[in-house]
Amino acid sequence: MQYAVPKHYLWAIGEGIKACRPGELIAGRYLFKGDRILLDTQSEQFPEMPEDIPGFITPYLRLFPHRLHVPEVYGLIPRTVTKLGSDIWLLENGPLSTTGEGLMPELAIAWKNGTAMRQLSWLWQIAQLWQPCSSQAVASTLLNPQLLRVEGPLVRLLELQSDQKAPNLSQLGQLWQQWAGSAHPAIASFLRQLCQQMTAGQLRTPEQLISQLDKALALCGRSLDRTIHIATGTDTGPTRSHNEDACYPPNGTAIKVSPGSEACAIVCDGIGGQDGGEVASELAVTTLRDRVQQMLLHPANCDPQSLIGKLERSACAANDAISGRNDSEHRQLRQRMGTTVVMALAHAHELYISHVGDSRAYWITRDSCRQVTLDDDVACREVRLGYALYRDALQQVAAGALVQALGITSSASLHPTVQRFPLDEDCIFLLCSDGLSDKDRIEECWETEILPILNGANNVAKVKDRLIEIANTRNGHDNVTIALIYCQVKPKEEGSTLTELSIAPLDVTTYFTEEENDAAPNFSIHNAGGNSSLKTQFFPRPKTQSPLPYLLGILLLLGLGGLPLAYFFNQDFSEAANGWFKGILPEKPVIDPVTSSPASPVPTNAVSSFKPGDLIEVKANSGAKSDPLILNTEFGKSEVKGILPVGSILQVINTESNEQDTWLEVKICSLPGNGNSSQIKLNSPKSLAKIPKQPIRSSPSVASPSASPSIKANLEPETSKLTPGETGWIKEEESTFKIDPNLEPNLLQKCSS
Repeated sequence: MQYAVPKHYLWAIGEGIKACRPGELIAGRYLFKGDRILLDTQSEQFPEMPEDIPGFITPYLRLFPHRLHVPEVYGLIPRTVTKLGSDIWLLENGPLSTTGEGLMPELAIAWKNGTAMRQLSWLWQIAQLWQPCSSQAVASTLLNPQLLRVEGPLVRLLELQSDQKAPNLSQLGQLWQQWAGSAHPAIASFLRQLCQQMTAGQLRTPEQLISQLDKALALCGRSLDRTIHIATGTDTGPTRSHNEDACYPPNGTAIKVSPGSEACAIVCDGIGGQDGGEVASELAVTTLRDRVQQMLLHPANCDPQSLIGKLERSACAANDAISGRNDSEHRQLRQRMGTTVVMALAHAHELYISHVGDSRAYWITRDSCRQVTLDDDVACREVRLGYALYRDALQQVAAGALVQALGITSSASLHPTVQRFPLDEDCIFLLCSDGLSDKDRIEECWETEILPILNGANNVAKVKDRLIEIANTRNGHDNVTIALIYCQVKPKEEGSTLTELSIAPLDVTTYFTEEENDAAPNFSIHNAGGNSSLKTQFFPRPKTQSPLPYLLGILLLLGLGGLPLAYFFNQDFSEAANGWFKGILPEKPVIDPVTSSPASPVPTNAVSSFKPGDLIEVKANSGAKSDPLILNTEFGKSEVKGILPVGSILQVINTESNEQDTWLEVKICSLPGNGNSSQIKLNSPKSLAKIPKQPIRSSPSVASPSASPSIKANLEPETSKLTPGETGWIKEEESTFKIDPNLEPNLLQKCSS
């Protein structure tokens, strides 16, 4: 079957375009269609590239990881060619209509026709973009309604607008307030109060805003049922002697499940040649599958940040399993086996995509097909760093060389990507190795081959077989592995009425300490009782009081200067005082996310005092000179890996909190009696710094760093001997260590090697 080559429509920016007229052929190549839209009539030829990248173009490059929303720079029409007195910059992947002759609708126009969950999803995407855009001084883009376009469920930016002055969330709240009147009745009250929190300065960080919207999305999402269809397949291909790919569910599987641990699909593409790549792929699939099956994914328990952390740790566990195998077989440099991975997991109202390497995930809706992962290769790295346009970076000799993959080096240098997508309509996610994605095969055939699934004209099993056939006949240079995930979404059978949403107003200044600002307020659910609207229950803010009571209070404290001594030395007085203060001091208004009881406390250990990169020395507890510290194998579990004696030096890799405790993932830098420990001096008052992240070069065309130390498993705590380089988990609150500020700076280098 022949596939039509799509026409390449572009959006032009720059003063020079204003002098052009519809029908004009610019630079002998670009046909001006009007409204700054150009058609590249010679798209098979390489566009003009700039010698130097100006400052206003750099944000497009640094925001390349967000290209689902942000257009990419296609090329340049120099002023020397057009004689227009100004360069014309060309953007691709912008919000142009399917015909290319116009623009996609503004969000403000499409807003009134959106469902409750769709409207929340649009706002959630803007909130997700706020911090990245702010970091590049283009956040004012998100305040310009003409630049905010929508393509079905996606928010798309027409172009980037530089900040004259850094905007704040209060201004964003003022914009959203204009849409509250035409919001879906189910969320109108919620949105009005959310905007009040933003404009009043109560919501001060994008993380708090995202948390608010996350909980609202979770509640709206419960009014919909989701069914997940998964089909997988892998094939050696016509030119390879063996298959280094692997997938889960196993090859040829077609299943139908509900969101949860069973709604998982994995694709791995091995690196390292025969008896190497396939071993790494199978080991990664087995490890990831086991980790996912151990996760407690109850539909009512939706904590996105916690699940993201679990998925990141799962990728690191797979990395350590392969790296340990490499170490045990004494593999070095290019002999080390590795694998790419892309994994999808449906949970509650969302689908999560975890990714390392250049295997890809695509998101197919009735409106479009979008690549959602960014390849971990040299070309993409050059763009993210602002060094080159993507099309220019692709011309480099080592453009496709990987900068990270599973198994090549230690997890301290691994940076998995985890994304999530709210599911409010039928859609398809395609996971595949580069045996299919190379040469833009997905972009060519998605409408004819994959889209029929959404129309009921085909099923995932047949389409999976057809895509493998296309990979073998139109590419054919590599193994091919595919996982198709079809997400069906429909209203619950018991009725389409939504639950009622309550939100407690957030007063950051009054109720939250600086460390607690990241903990957003919770929500409660009430039965709507046949009313389909979501009504917001208001909890009044404390009223501003006169300063007179505070002055009287100060005088009272001065007059009662002896009370502290009485409090500590007289038990009867201290008990009475405790009861008195408990009666007059307000408690933080936190609402439990499942019930309407407003008395759930915020965990006191939710914020760790440690951060990744910190160095710590194991110290003895008071009253004991040699208390050991237990190193556990996994976060939140009591399986002992070994004993850390007093004097051990550790480095924090990660911090995680559950409902009871805060845990630290640590790497052993040195142990007492170890050769490294004798070189540590504790007499230099130097401040500690985070260890710089080192890129992983895992492709055969790019040399990889030395292997990490072996990971020993199943050690008996009484007889195990831990070695530097090993990792594990410790409880922060039960540990017998403290941060030592006097460590030599060269210890940082020792730990990072």
